[in-house]
Amino acid sequence: MTSYVDVRIDDIEQTTDFSDVRDLCAMWYAANGGDIPDIRHFALALASPMAERMMVMRAIGESLVYERVGRNVVAVFGHDPTGRVLEQMTNRGARSFRATYFQILQSGRPGLALHSKVGATAVGITERLILPVRSGEALLLVCYIRPREDATNVLRSVFNVSADAITVLSAIRDSKGAILDFSIVAANAESARRVHRHPDALIGSQMLEAWPFAESSGMMERFVRAVNSQLPDVFDARYTQDGKIVERQLRLAPHGEGLTVTDIDIGPTLAATRAIEKQHNELLHANELLEARAVDLMASYASLERTTNELREEITRNRALEAELVHLAHHDGLTGLPNRSFFEQRFEEKLKQMKRAKRRAALCIIDLDHFKDINDSLGHDAGDMVLREVSSRLRGTIRKSDVIGRLGGDEFAVVLTNAQDTQDAAAAVKRMMESVARPFSVKQQDVPISLSAGVAIFPADGRTSGELMADADIAVYRSKRAGRGRTVFFAPSMRDDAERRYSLLKALRLALDASQIVPFYQPMLDIRTGKLIGYEALARWLHPERGTLMPGTFAETFDEPDIAQALTKTMIQSVISDLAAWDKVGLSTRVSMNVTAFDLRQPSFAEDLHSRLRLHGLTSAQLTIEVTETTILSRDAERIASTLNDLRRLGFSLALDDFGTGYASLSHLRSLPVDSLKIDRSFITDLEHDPKTRAIVRSIIELADALDLEIVAEGVETKSQLDAVVALDCPIIQGYLIAEPMPADAVPAFCQAFNQKQLLAQGAIG
Repeated sequence: MTSYVDVRIDDIEQTTDFSDVRDLCAMWYAANGGDIPDIRHFALALASPMAERMMVMRAIGESLVYERVGRNVVAVFGHDPTGRVLEQMTNRGARSFRATYFQILQSGRPGLALHSKVGATAVGITERLILPVRSGEALLLVCYIRPREDATNVLRSVFNVSADAITVLSAIRDSKGAILDFSIVAANAESARRVHRHPDALIGSQMLEAWPFAESSGMMERFVRAVNSQLPDVFDARYTQDGKIVERQLRLAPHGEGLTVTDIDIGPTLAATRAIEKQHNELLHANELLEARAVDLMASYASLERTTNELREEITRNRALEAELVHLAHHDGLTGLPNRSFFEQRFEEKLKQMKRAKRRAALCIIDLDHFKDINDSLGHDAGDMVLREVSSRLRGTIRKSDVIGRLGGDEFAVVLTNAQDTQDAAAAVKRMMESVARPFSVKQQDVPISLSAGVAIFPADGRTSGELMADADIAVYRSKRAGRGRTVFFAPSMRDDAERRYSLLKALRLALDASQIVPFYQPMLDIRTGKLIGYEALARWLHPERGTLMPGTFAETFDEPDIAQALTKTMIQSVISDLAAWDKVGLSTRVSMNVTAFDLRQPSFAEDLHSRLRLHGLTSAQLTIEVTETTILSRDAERIASTLNDLRRLGFSLALDDFGTGYASLSHLRSLPVDSLKIDRSFITDLEHDPKTRAIVRSIIELADALDLEIVAEGVETKSQLDAVVALDCPIIQGYLIAEPMPADAVPAFCQAFNQKQLLAQGAIG
């Protein structure tokens, strides 16, 4: 672990990331009347929640004594140092700050220390504002500590379990932008072992120093090309390391100026292949010797004819064994289809034929939809049966000149030769899709099978196998995003979309880590009583450059399970924290918030949420969970329904959001444990002008009343819309007419002002 401290004196406001650091610094200067301020000027700060991040040290001679240490600081130390002398502290962080503390004491001015930590598994920067103050004649230091970001796990789980060497590099460019070398950002244990160094010792060193063979073996050139093109790359390398010839397969994954290198030792595999080839040659040679001997024996000894026949049978068996060994090396053991390496070899051969003949071809990558659900529900043996059946059906739809292979898992690939145009390829893929979609039963259960397919055309979309594979991968990903069970042909714009989406995913992950995703709250009003009955929590991205962003600007990332669940986790943490803070100031209210299907598929979701509320002294009645119609109708609906029942059992209210825009039937309303319906804003927008819309809304309200469900009208923005909603007897409204969504700290003031306004209105009426 590398640790260093950078101290700023004159540019604290420009350097810090936090407004509370600026406020404390400004407080010190406001109290500075030409001398070091008295600590009494900071009494309010030391009595506020900020004190959890503060510590106070008293100067005694040449030493400093910890006089007061906040709870968050104690958590960082791992113990409470109150009353101890600084020199007694054995941890590296305390020792590294000693000189900084005395430097600021002597200067008599505030200082901002940036404490940077870089290690094999974590990186982070912590701000430490150090303020010199007085208490009588004694000098003290008030330290306010804020981590800029939590220590980040750098692929810890993958690094620690992988038998492959994984190294994360960062490009080092010269003044003209050319890449000269790479800096090692992270390395797993296997990567360090291969160069006989500890992972921490590799961090920060240059790649060509750790891997001197990278230049001569051509690896450096491939690394540079991958970063500059932002395209993944896979290649085999053979070079000398520690006096031995090693054979490796390197997989490159560029990410901006970074490059993740996975180094797979293929030496044993290649050695096994060479051993098979050697055995093959030896068998052939033995066969030749046996045949020659048999001929000689037949010419010389007619009585040995039986022995000769037995030798010939042995030769036949040897040849069969040879053929079987070759087949096993080239084919998938489960389906009998060519494996990835053999498919890629045959794909290259077909491309050469197509180039010579100046003909077109199409590469189709096929992914089996929801295959994991089949394994989870019916078992892996059932999954194997499905894979064999799918491969058999695919093989039955292609021509002899086409090439088919199993790339791995539930992914297949087909090269359609002589595809003259997109229509030819589309017709061939349609045959495959229809064949696979035929009814199929496993363990006396019907298994619905559908495929997502991506197609790239040679030579229009790419001239090499690598380019076409990458393009078809992008197209099949687009097919999955579009709803699965369909075919998508690659278009150049998809590559731009893939890069843009990757950038958005990366930015959103960073935003979640940096706590830039926060809830804004929009009030809900019961128009029967004129009282606020709660708020809906709506996600907002506090973008440092683009300002506050609505969910629509990043909603396309919500189909990524890790993003969706991380967003829900962030929103839940913030909402519970805000509810607890409001309770402390006497505002007890209810908040509703949306969760996704990914969250509801987690068996422990309801119990975990209930425990979080209790930990903060809150009840489940203060949180309403909103789900959309598409969520309850998504795959694994039984698991989702079970979680909804668990939530209801634990006292949570459930609301069906955007009602009327999905495909939920009345039977779902009867069986689902929902407490309220929220009429989608699209109906409210057209309510004044469209009689059909009014009829639909009236029916929804009457249905909710008949089922004893609470009904909420979303998106009420004008007085005329309010009048229309009131005329239909909808009791609860939400929308800009009441208030726009607001940050958490604005809610108590809004609530107080709104209640006072209502009291004044009632007094005027009375």
